[in-house]
Amino acid sequence: MQLKKLLENVKVLDTNADLDQEINEIRINSHEVGENDLFCCMKGARADGNDYLAQITVPFVAMTETKPEDTLIKYVLVDDAREAYALVCENKFLHPARDMKFVAIVGTNGKTSTAHYINSILTFAGIKTGLIGTEGHYILGEKVGESLTTPDPYELCELLFKMRAKGVEVVVAEVSAHAICLEKLAGIVADVAVLTNITQDHLDFFKDFDNYREIKLSYFVKSRVRHAVVNVDDESGRLLLKRLEESGLKTTTYGLYNPADCFAINVRESIDGVSFVGNFDDEIIEAKSGLFGEFNVYNLLASMTVAHVLGVDGETIMRAVRRIRTVKGRFSILKNDKGTIIIDYAHTPDGLKNLLSTARTLTKSRLITVFGCGGERDKVKRKLMGQVASKYSDFIVITSDNPRSENPLDIIRDIEFGVSIKDVKCVVDRVDAIRFALGEMEEGDTLVIAGKGNENYLEVKGKKIPYSDFDAVARYGQLR
Repeated sequence: MQLKKLLENVKVLDTNADLDQEINEIRINSHEVGENDLFCCMKGARADGNDYLAQITVPFVAMTETKPEDTLIKYVLVDDAREAYALVCENKFLHPARDMKFVAIVGTNGKTSTAHYINSILTFAGIKTGLIGTEGHYILGEKVGESLTTPDPYELCELLFKMRAKGVEVVVAEVSAHAICLEKLAGIVADVAVLTNITQDHLDFFKDFDNYREIKLSYFVKSRVRHAVVNVDDESGRLLLKRLEESGLKTTTYGLYNPADCFAINVRESIDGVSFVGNFDDEIIEAKSGLFGEFNVYNLLASMTVAHVLGVDGETIMRAVRRIRTVKGRFSILKNDKGTIIIDYAHTPDGLKNLLSTARTLTKSRLITVFGCGGERDKVKRKLMGQVASKYSDFIVITSDNPRSENPLDIIRDIEFGVSIKDVKCVVDRVDAIRFALGEMEEGDTLVIAGKGNENYLEVKGKKIPYSDFDAVARYGQLR
């Protein structure tokens, strides 16, 4: 593609390159740059693409925020290299999202479940869907790969291009705070964007909660959303609503406890799941699901609201909800002769609170909790996680969860500062911790294993070691 075609809608400050020249490929790794490629020089936490320009020995064009000192290097000077990178990827793949509806799920907790529930409802309604998120990427129900929650721009645009080629009508995508901050979706306009909630997470990257929250909220006020769906029971949701009312963006609200366009009453929980009566802009839908917990009522409300906004009728939504199944690793329930085992992805204080408060209502006897915290991530939440676990658990087993380069014992000690109950055991090896907890189970107990869900690895010292909570439980849990 010609350079000038790739640069459409990109704010170019200066260039010495021939805009008519053909560009073979877009690169962000200097080691992969080939002849007549466009190398996007981006500054990261550990490296700056501009530092590697001199190592490239073939003719190429650099897209950069800094004019190269070497006058022989062809360059395109831009104000924001990350935004420009996303836009040139969009141009290369011929604006793949434009011919499909794009549904974005933004929030700290519930993104994966909400995305899958929306996908389930739309599929049941006969709509051809694509799904992008933490548990993998799907085209018409077939898994085609997995990567980051929100893929980097090149992979994202290539994926959308394939979806369009397969006839996908609606794309449902989880949008992470990192993706918003790093401009991964520049050029893509969401037809519907959902804010589920905002609670503490990723403060290692965003430094403080206010900055983290502002990054997420910024997605809705950059002219990249046509219709917002907002949880008004969440404090950040109410803050966003005020801003959206000022901006005039079309908005639909949902909730349980505050006035909303779409809300639920008569919420009931039992051993069979949850049920409620939903009012969606005065259309009444009776919902019954095998899912558990108030947090899943919110996830269902968000999903049903999106389906309603997209024009799915109430009868179809009601029938679809009855068929929704939990996402593997999101409150997945297993049984053995002693009691119940729950595996869940919860890895934030609020996520753990939602998980354990729901598990508490299901247990007949003791609640045993196994969890840890990730290394090289938000250290502040470790003590908070210990406090949450202490509030709901009778026995706590603290263990490893992706320690990365940190000493797992240091992470465990940070968690211990928040633990206030006496029955606590620290077991560094996660398999041993689960085996120990399973051995501690007595009749009627519930064992919750939190933090990894369906992840299939442990990240230790730069390596991803194959691992699964499900495999560990299957090996030692004497499941029915």
